[in-house]
Amino acid sequence: MKAEYRQYIHYLIALIIGVVIALVLHPGNGLTVIGVRVIAILIPVLYLWLTTNTHWTCLLALALLVMTGAMTPNEVWAGSMGHFVVITVITYMILNVCLKETGVIDKIAMWFVTRPFVQGKPYAFMTMFFASNVIIGLFMDNLSLAVIYIGIAEVLCKHMGLKKGDQMYTVIFTGVMWGNVLLSICSPIAHALPNILMGLLETQCHLTITYAQWLGFGVIYAAIIFVAMMIIIRIWNPDTTAFQNYDVEKVKAEAKPLGKDGKFSAFIFVVVIFFVLAPSILKTVPFFSTLNTWGVVVPALLGIVVLALVRFDGKAVLNVPAAMKQVPLPPVIFAGTVSCFAVPLSAKNTGITVWLGNVLRPSIGQLPTAAIVVVLIALAILMTNFLSNTVTQVLFFNIGAVLLAGSNYSIAAFCLIIGIASGMATVTPSAAVPSPFFFGPGHVTMKTTIKPNLAFVIICFVVCAFIGVPLATAIIG
Repeated sequence: MKAEYRQYIHYLIALIIGVVIALVLHPGNGLTVIGVRVIAILIPVLYLWLTTNTHWTCLLALALLVMTGAMTPNEVWAGSMGHFVVITVITYMILNVCLKETGVIDKIAMWFVTRPFVQGKPYAFMTMFFASNVIIGLFMDNLSLAVIYIGIAEVLCKHMGLKKGDQMYTVIFTGVMWGNVLLSICSPIAHALPNILMGLLETQCHLTITYAQWLGFGVIYAAIIFVAMMIIIRIWNPDTTAFQNYDVEKVKAEAKPLGKDGKFSAFIFVVVIFFVLAPSILKTVPFFSTLNTWGVVVPALLGIVVLALVRFDGKAVLNVPAAMKQVPLPPVIFAGTVSCFAVPLSAKNTGITVWLGNVLRPSIGQLPTAAIVVVLIALAILMTNFLSNTVTQVLFFNIGAVLLAGSNYSIAAFCLIIGIASGMATVTPSAAVPSPFFFGPGHVTMKTTIKPNLAFVIICFVVCAFIGVPLATAIIG
């Protein structure tokens, strides 16, 4: 069956699901008439996001949300395209474009893999290459970085004479994919997933997680998983014979030098990151307490302005119109739409939160609090490896917020840990947005990576459940 026909089958299934819910689900047990309407559009929309696309279906979802009466049109537009996550993602993506176009990313990556001590040492080389991916990715959009690092990996593999199907080739691309998973959720800087969750937490629970808190947890978690990742690769023990062809000096000689525009853009980005993190850490200092009220977007906006004003050799460091064209609009719209649905899910006029709690408490709600958190982490990691990690984190955050509402466990800490768990998606081609870039061209296949991928996600679960939970509580409070 042709792909376009399968799409229409999914559209029909979504329509049937919506109609059945509207007819079968009745108000009661806390659920209102408006709540039934919201569920009758939300479930079909989730199905479409998982099976078809996340662009025009988001526009449909926003239109239908207005029609339910749960929110006014202005509330829907303000809560979606006007949500802070939208301007945050757009702003940092523009900065990322500047870093990419001026050669900063390539330069940093090449620096890591041309250290003299990696010569003749394949595992030292892989450690440095994967580390550069994670470190850079803490401050850069993971989708763009996946594309960049796939290109760099292809060049490096060509230097070694590696081809698709070779063990070391597969390990290199798997390591890049694992690193991309870590960086996509361990840092809120330039990444949509953490910002969506922080927005949900603030909207629904009136609680906040600062960038410094999320990054503080994320760096520790990423470091632990990175060590585990390298142990898995060592046990995997690929044939590294081809690495004898890798010449550090040759690669270094072929790397382009960083120009004035690259050095300046790197400097401005460091300054932006400082003014993003320092105010939340030093908020007791009068100067930084004022900056803390400005949020995380203002420093980035000012950084863009400076990069647009400063010129080298008659050319602006950042061509803003050109950079804006490189910002992928569908993920931005998706982030705004998901953020908007947080409002009706927790609103009194829908009663969805109350109803969901009444439905779930007789079963899982009777477990000890710690067991509830561990079960939700396990289910989130399982689901995210087959379905959208964005949908997974939103779904399990809302379930957890309901089940933990009457406990002493920090909802903010749960928000952080369920976000991390929902990002650990590597097993299937549909696990995460960048996954098709690895599986599609055949850089990795499920057949050659299923065992190490399963080992990776199992370790992620253990670390999340038994180290991450107490660590998140200690950091968030």
